[in-house]
Amino acid sequence: MVNPLLLLFLPLALVPVILHLITRHRLRTVELSTFRFLVDSYVQQRRRVQLLEFLVMLLRFAFVILIVFTFARPVLERFAFLGGGGAGRDVAVIIDASPSMDLLSGGTTSLQRARTAAEAVIELLGSEDHVKVIRAGTGPEVLAEGFAARADRAVELLQDLGTDAGGADLALALEEVFAAKPHGSRVIYLMTDGLRRTWSDLTDHPVLEKLDDQTQVVVMNVGPAEPVANVAIVGDTPQTDRAVKGLPVLLNATVLNSSDRQATDAVLSVLLDDELVSQINLSLEPGQRVTRSLSVTPSRSGAIRGRFEVPADAFTADDAFLFCLNVAEKLDVLVVTGPPGAKKVEKPGLYLGAALSSPRRVQSSAIGAEEQRLAEALDVTTVRHDQLTGAMLNAADAVILADVPLDAARGALVRKYVEAGGGALVLPGPHVDPGGYAKHLLGRGKADAVPLALAKPTGDVEDESNFKPVTGLNLAHPVLTAFADEAAAYFSTVRLYRYFPLELPDRQAKEDAPAEAAAAEPHAAPRANVLMRLIDRTPIFVETALGEGRLLVAGFAATPDWSNLPLKPEFVPLLLRAVAHLQKPAEAMAPAAVAPARPAVVRLAGHWTRAQVQAIDPAGKPHAIQLHRSGASLVGAMLETDRKGYYTFEVLPRTQGAPERVELGFAVNLAGEQADFRTLGETEIRDLLARPHGFTYVRGSPEDPILAEQLTHKREIWRTLIWITFLVIGIEFLMATLRPQRRPTRGAGLGGAVAETSRLRLWATSVAHTLGVWHDRAAVRRHDTAAKL
Repeated sequence: MVNPLLLLFLPLALVPVILHLITRHRLRTVELSTFRFLVDSYVQQRRRVQLLEFLVMLLRFAFVILIVFTFARPVLERFAFLGGGGAGRDVAVIIDASPSMDLLSGGTTSLQRARTAAEAVIELLGSEDHVKVIRAGTGPEVLAEGFAARADRAVELLQDLGTDAGGADLALALEEVFAAKPHGSRVIYLMTDGLRRTWSDLTDHPVLEKLDDQTQVVVMNVGPAEPVANVAIVGDTPQTDRAVKGLPVLLNATVLNSSDRQATDAVLSVLLDDELVSQINLSLEPGQRVTRSLSVTPSRSGAIRGRFEVPADAFTADDAFLFCLNVAEKLDVLVVTGPPGAKKVEKPGLYLGAALSSPRRVQSSAIGAEEQRLAEALDVTTVRHDQLTGAMLNAADAVILADVPLDAARGALVRKYVEAGGGALVLPGPHVDPGGYAKHLLGRGKADAVPLALAKPTGDVEDESNFKPVTGLNLAHPVLTAFADEAAAYFSTVRLYRYFPLELPDRQAKEDAPAEAAAAEPHAAPRANVLMRLIDRTPIFVETALGEGRLLVAGFAATPDWSNLPLKPEFVPLLLRAVAHLQKPAEAMAPAAVAPARPAVVRLAGHWTRAQVQAIDPAGKPHAIQLHRSGASLVGAMLETDRKGYYTFEVLPRTQGAPERVELGFAVNLAGEQADFRTLGETEIRDLLARPHGFTYVRGSPEDPILAEQLTHKREIWRTLIWITFLVIGIEFLMATLRPQRRPTRGAGLGGAVAETSRLRLWATSVAHTLGVWHDRAAVRRHDTAAKL
């Protein structure tokens, strides 16, 4: 078997023949009647010269032929690999489908080399051999099974072979091999790149006990031989439950330099819908992992596909981290007010409306760019408490209760809304009855009661000198992070003239319980998180959970007659961030990204009972999603998340008042440990498999001469041809420099020398005699000429 293209140079072998024909010596006829014995000797010598020239021509011809065939790299068939070509074997071909098999080295990927090796093994099987081809991904996938005579389909399926984002489970693949009774002596071919993390799961696995002494195991390491230099994106998902158009979304990107020898520089890029929105320059030491936080602002609503990206390297699968932002158009805020007061200072709706909308109209140093974006993303609706309906609450993303008296009906509506995942901010006032809130909203005395209560109001609005200042801010809470940079400058001039003290359980009456206590009571009632206190440690602003939603309860009013806070610059960012924090989950939610082989959960509003959902994978294949009720929501999950890429949930609510169709996106990325390229050697794999016998380890690819010889039952002979070529060159050189040898006499030593001298004398005498004859003939011709004259 040779390279047919290089055989086109074979006509060059005619060049020595042509040169031989052009340059060969031709005999000339000389009439020497008395010189016959000398002519006969010359003819004999000339024949030997012609034979020598012919042999030199043949050697030169062979030299050209050998050069052409050496470059054509011919191969010869040899005996079969692993016990001969006998039929009736049970052959299993396992192909590692971990993401690292996409690593490019030597012009091809490890997966391409594994595929070529598998095809070579299948083609060499006998017609009675039984073959099973298994793709070892997160779960084993049998690509083909049957006798080798009908293995054409298996070879075709290998062309579409791909990797799994979650890695390869070799143990499950081996379990699949032993799942059926063997059809003969068992041989297992395992094509892999030999990474330590892939093989570590086999350590002490029960499946290894099934590898008996009669089972032959061939491990073909098709991975790169040189160390891998790789920069990878290994996380993270966006830190938000819901994105809103125009509002910033916090992102964390983690970049890893997996090389343990070489430092590198990288550029981290952030893209939304393939448009570059941010870049960060990074310098990474060997093995260093760096996390950078940044924010992006969606410019449109709907499903936005984003990604972190670093420059491409040999392993492109981890050069991008994918995520999706399911962005809402607006945040619908419902402001519910109590009975109208006689004076403007007694109308909370007036101050709340101004605070929520003023950043869009007024430029102030106290109002930052984020507050302006928050205000632009809000759609505020104000209603009186006696106009409140359940439909209004269901349509709202956040609710503000400003001096709203609660009776049983309104309390039940608000409590149901919060328990279903909504958020409410309570700003009490003169019309609020603490007992009504305790009974109808906070559930005092019930099993699901909130660990919080409103005490009777204290203070005198007519005596402003007896005020209470604000202190004890929890600046780590999202509502108060805007004031973290200059905490001493904010709230220092706030005065509360009249307020509702907030009562907590005994263990939180004076200070928050330590984190250890909370961890020791995982099944305890929801805790209250104090955001703000008075100078005497009385809680005045508290967050607590209610069902699946959140409550922010303030002890101060939204009007300036009870405090000066509504007139302070701090009131605007406090109110805007409280609304953003309380926003309820969207009626249709999906994660931004999930780890491979992990379920991607879609959550729908509980009243979408007739909804239909299907998931579309990166290949465009639809998957029907079954929904089940979980609390107040409908929940389903996409389980087939083993391929990296963007997925889509298509939701048909089929519910009155809901949109006709909702599209949500999520992404699947590689597992973080896929950036580890440490490998196992032959000895380590042998020890792991506990195979002192019946084990063969081969490293290389089907294109490599050594592996080709072991794998394909063929032996390349170009090295041998090179040695033969040098031998031909040497022989040709010696023959081209030879002279025709005179036939030696039988004597030796002095006798031979005497014989040679006698022969020289005889040759000289013959020459002299011949010259004498020529002289006599010339004299006769002169005499005859003179006579005629």
